[in-house]
Amino acid sequence: MALSKFEIGLHYNRAAKPIATDMTEGLSFEQKLTPMMEQYRSIKKTLPSDTILFFRLGDFYEMFFEDAVRASDILNITLTGREAGESGRVPMCGIPYHAFQEYVRTLLEHNLKVAICEQMGDPKLAKGLVERKITRIISPATYLDDDHEGKHPEYMAVVVRDIREKGACGLSYLDLGTGEFYVREFPAERLLSELTLLQPRELILSKTLSEDAAFIAFTKTNLNAALTVYEDWIFEQEEGSRLLQDGFKWVSEKSIPFSEQALCVRAAGAVLYYLRDHLHSALGHIRPPVYLDAREYMTLDRQTQRSLELVSSMTARKGSATLLGAIDQTLTSMGGRTLYQWVTHPLLALEAIRERQEGIEELVKDPPWTQSVRLLLKGLKDLERTTSRLNYGVANGRDLINLKFFLGRVPEIQSLLSRVQSSALKAILGTLIPFPNLKEMIEQAMVDVPPLSLRDGGMIRDGYSRELDELRAISQKGKSWILEFQQREIERTGIKSLRIKYSQVFGYTIEISKSNLHLVPENYIRRQTLANGERFILPELKDWDDKISGAQDKIKALEYELFNQIREKVLEELAPLQAMAKAMGHLDAMASLAVTAIQRNWVKPTVVETGELMIEAGRHPVVEAMLPQGQFVANDTFLDRADNQLIVLTGPNMAGKSTYIRQVGLIVLLGQIGSFVPARQARIGLVDRIFTRIGASDNLAGGESTFMVEMVETAQILQSATAKSLLILDEVGRGTSTFDGVSIAWAICEHLVQTNVRPRTLFATHYHELTQLEKHFQGVKNYKLTVRETKDGIVFLRKVVAGGSERSYGIHVARLAGIPKSVTERAAQILRILESESTEATQIIEGKKDPKAEKKENRQATLFEWAQDNHPVLEEIRELGTDGLTPLQALNKISEWKERLQPNPDKEAS
Repeated sequence: MALSKFEIGLHYNRAAKPIATDMTEGLSFEQKLTPMMEQYRSIKKTLPSDTILFFRLGDFYEMFFEDAVRASDILNITLTGREAGESGRVPMCGIPYHAFQEYVRTLLEHNLKVAICEQMGDPKLAKGLVERKITRIISPATYLDDDHEGKHPEYMAVVVRDIREKGACGLSYLDLGTGEFYVREFPAERLLSELTLLQPRELILSKTLSEDAAFIAFTKTNLNAALTVYEDWIFEQEEGSRLLQDGFKWVSEKSIPFSEQALCVRAAGAVLYYLRDHLHSALGHIRPPVYLDAREYMTLDRQTQRSLELVSSMTARKGSATLLGAIDQTLTSMGGRTLYQWVTHPLLALEAIRERQEGIEELVKDPPWTQSVRLLLKGLKDLERTTSRLNYGVANGRDLINLKFFLGRVPEIQSLLSRVQSSALKAILGTLIPFPNLKEMIEQAMVDVPPLSLRDGGMIRDGYSRELDELRAISQKGKSWILEFQQREIERTGIKSLRIKYSQVFGYTIEISKSNLHLVPENYIRRQTLANGERFILPELKDWDDKISGAQDKIKALEYELFNQIREKVLEELAPLQAMAKAMGHLDAMASLAVTAIQRNWVKPTVVETGELMIEAGRHPVVEAMLPQGQFVANDTFLDRADNQLIVLTGPNMAGKSTYIRQVGLIVLLGQIGSFVPARQARIGLVDRIFTRIGASDNLAGGESTFMVEMVETAQILQSATAKSLLILDEVGRGTSTFDGVSIAWAICEHLVQTNVRPRTLFATHYHELTQLEKHFQGVKNYKLTVRETKDGIVFLRKVVAGGSERSYGIHVARLAGIPKSVTERAAQILRILESESTEATQIIEGKKDPKAEKKENRQATLFEWAQDNHPVLEEIRELGTDGLTPLQALNKISEWKERLQPNPDKEAS
């Protein structure tokens, strides 16, 4: 990157003059900074430590002191120095003001903020130090300056926790790029799940909440969010109510739609305070906050989000290996954000689900028509973000061109949708307005490819403004005169290398090389000495310079004024433009789901209020998408709250148990966002919550083991599940000893089928003892994943059938994984010893045998008892030539001689 004009010649010898990297390092009260450095320091002192100050100096934003050191490292730009009075040189780096967007984006990605400090007024007219002040503070969720288009919302969120009422939390969140603003209220135990689902870019907290070490640790571990902390009074209800009334012109507190939800009022008000504190500009594009009723959307806790991999995979990466990645074929940012919202907020109202279903079904039934709709959506820019940028005052000419392009497509989309029958598509059609006057105005005013900067001119067409055309004629005439003047001076002086050059500081000057200075006429007035020559002026040239410069300045100012006039005309239609942008997002999301259904042969499910869950030939939507077409093995599922309430699913490792139980959860979720589902047929009884307990995790920092975390999560499920819930449990109880684990798993299943709630449950396990439950409890059904044994090993058939599995084939899987043959063969020997006693475990669990009443001398010795030093069998082993072996070394001999040494009851009886 080129050095700034302040960097040129300022590279220094670090050893000669040390530079302080902190504001106060190397400075004393006796040492004085220059007035400009004092100005910088006084402004910087008002900012939080996570904020980089962009200090305007001419055509550059400069950074000094610790900001320069920090920013130069992150931005990979040259760190240099600047004289600062008696304090010597201080660190310094800079960037061109007109290209600051990419640099700001990089700093924001490091969760830093950027304070923009501008020069107030014309520096040329200033007497002494130029006045400067902060015009706005850019943070990760408030940056609209570049044309970044994302398919995921970028929320700023406020959390309010009622200390007096610990059971409740308020949450408000705003996407400044779209203007969408929401508030919610829910039990405190759901806060972490809600934030995990939301993934805000910024989190705004009260000072009290910021002192909660556990909560702050969660945010650092699970959220990539910048934190802003305010004093507690900003989160009070009275302050929140005042800010909401002022911000949305509500006449009284009762005008606030959620005035009865005090926590929501407090949280929403704090968002507005934050915006006022940071942005200092118009925010008319922000819509009034919408209260989201928890009864309208399925609750998705953190474990469910993680286990079902809705928007991020188990490795916390966003991508195709997620449900969203598998179904997202949207063509616009608006559609991508809409689909994200649908996946993270499944519906609970049958009417809303069916309305969305019918719209998608209409698109599915006519693939060529749907493809025509998608062709018109392709290439549309993000109108939500465009209108926000226009209102916020950071738009440029290209935003108007994007709006013109969008409006040009509207009549064609209207024509295609004129035949629709479903209420969802009719609602979209009703929002479409071509705004021909706006389109024509932009077309007449703006050049096809306007420059990024609004201040440099060149964006307004010739013929749009008579005044502008006249100024351009003056400017053009002046430039022609300059060329003629240059040729005259070459002929008059005989200096063939003479050139007329323009600079920001001196304007037009005559540039003469060193070798020709002896030919300079006496009437030339010296202006500047260069390394290779000198610059001169003449009164005649100065007069034309003033004319041309004046015209150029007026041209730039007039073009900017004309742009703002067009912008104001557009903003008169802000609300309908925002509504149209949102509708386009819905159309794109529905078309995406329709295309997915067409391509993958998905069906429209029947969603009902009753409690059954019937899926015929269901498939996992993500796994199926990653396999060649037709390779995924489909399976049926039937659950209800009577005879088929709990499925005990057994089968070998790697046979597909986890895939099967997850696919049921994903099919239910797809059905309740209104989508078609991967099945031959499906009937889904409404599910209020999907609970999952899958996989191992721990909380070492909190002192919780893997098993403890598993038990905590299971406890929450058992306490929170309702009659409409779906439970997906995998290997519950595996983190402890075998008998403990089997006992816990057995008792959990008993509880689920005996409670009045009786939630629909899929219980995958390797505890084959649990298959006995089917005999003893109504509502339990055994199913298993089948395998085929061959001489070369086992083949996983991936098919779910009725019945219980008797083996797990773990050793076979170990062989497939590459475990050494000696290890797997030894494991097989040990398994045979252990399995010889397995029937007793089942008898004990079923209550047919009391382990305390069992006499040790009448019981076959366990594997470990065979190895005890004092066991009589060792005497026989020693006599066979194994004297001196340790108990562990003797295990091999024990296994070889077990049949010979073990008592034979049948022989003794005879």
